[in-house]
Amino acid sequence: MGHHQYLSTDSVFASDFIDRLINVILRASDLYDKVSRAIEVRGGTVKVLDHHIDRFYVIAIGKGSISMAKAIEDKAGDHIIDGLAVVPKGTPGKLSIIKVLESTHPLPTNKSIEAGLAILNLLSRVRPGDYVIFLISGGGSALVEVPMEGLSLEDVTRVNELLLRSGATIHEINTVRKHLSRTKGGRLAKEVVDRGGRVISLIASDVPGDDPATVASGPTVPDPTTYSDSVKVLRDRGIWDKVPPKVRELLEKGINGSLNETPKELVNTWNHVIASNMDVLMEVSQYVRGLGLDSLILTSRMDGEAREIGKYLASIALEARFRGVPIKRGLLLSGGEPTVTVTGNGKGGRTTELCTGFALSIRNVDGISMLSIATDGIDGNMDAAGCVADGNTINNAVKYGIDPLTELRNNNTAVIYEKTGTIIKTGWTGSNLNIVTAILVAPGGIK
Repeated sequence: MGHHQYLSTDSVFASDFIDRLINVILRASDLYDKVSRAIEVRGGTVKVLDHHIDRFYVIAIGKGSISMAKAIEDKAGDHIIDGLAVVPKGTPGKLSIIKVLESTHPLPTNKSIEAGLAILNLLSRVRPGDYVIFLISGGGSALVEVPMEGLSLEDVTRVNELLLRSGATIHEINTVRKHLSRTKGGRLAKEVVDRGGRVISLIASDVPGDDPATVASGPTVPDPTTYSDSVKVLRDRGIWDKVPPKVRELLEKGINGSLNETPKELVNTWNHVIASNMDVLMEVSQYVRGLGLDSLILTSRMDGEAREIGKYLASIALEARFRGVPIKRGLLLSGGEPTVTVTGNGKGGRTTELCTGFALSIRNVDGISMLSIATDGIDGNMDAAGCVADGNTINNAVKYGIDPLTELRNNNTAVIYEKTGTIIKTGWTGSNLNIVTAILVAPGGIK
């Protein structure tokens, strides 16, 4: 990674320390490494965790598809019958055996349907006893889509847009998505097991709590949610009357029992979470302790409005700075999936809103800084992964003629960090283990 020069010269995060911390976060998020560790080839047999198999199909879905599929090609390429990897358009990297299909994120398009149909077509070749290894990472919900019969892509897209803008949690969004789709909520695994095949899924979790049923809308995981739950989400978020009539009609049919529910149990299907946000937090914590600094993991389940979480984390940072509770000096780590309720039309993401809530609350306070980064390398509608904030952030923004409160109201917080030189750019990382936020409490600074 290149060197970052931060304009906030008295920030307690020295530039080289930020670079080292970012590198540790990215290394700990490396999905190639995680899949490689899960696979062994011995005497012509492939051992995937505790499963011994011979030849298999590969389906990779999500932002981490290339990294995960490359690992399986490199370790066990001779054993792959055929495979597909569905990735966001522009994802770097190449595969030699598994075919790469570019699709769209965060909203599904015709590319998503093409990818979904290609997967269903490949799965139609499965014979009794065949194995399919699914490599699943976040972003898969939009990348792969085949709407339920009677629904158009526009219907599904409209519901997605409404949910994303409503402030709904990822669990709520996926509850609805699963019931409008032929590829989500265990339905892809059902395609395999109905043909007598077996499914092994290696999952990189991008959801708080690491529930495999929620990652990429759980294409291979039994779905505990129902058509009734979907309707409840839409009603609770105040968008039931705004969703297309065909969607309401389909969900009501599901409630009446005239449509099959998503599978509630699946035989010959094994789902393994092999990477999560907590893994990253633990690795960063270990690194920081190796430098002789204290380190405390607060949570890997950050959930709720990003700017409010920023304010809450600021309250913890201020207690640490002035009372030495919960730490006197060191790093407070947290991760998860905050949400942004979009009411404006600006540029930014969860990290910049989180950092702005934090910066407003610690204005003019020295000795504390925050770094927040999306492990996939692209946050919100920015071309950046995250940002850094401290007690000078707001004052520095004002010097550039920026009114942070106005920009926050307009969801235009990226400008604060772009102008003050505290934006973090990594490009696509090939991973997707949510946001990692590190608060450094260091009166007097650190090098």
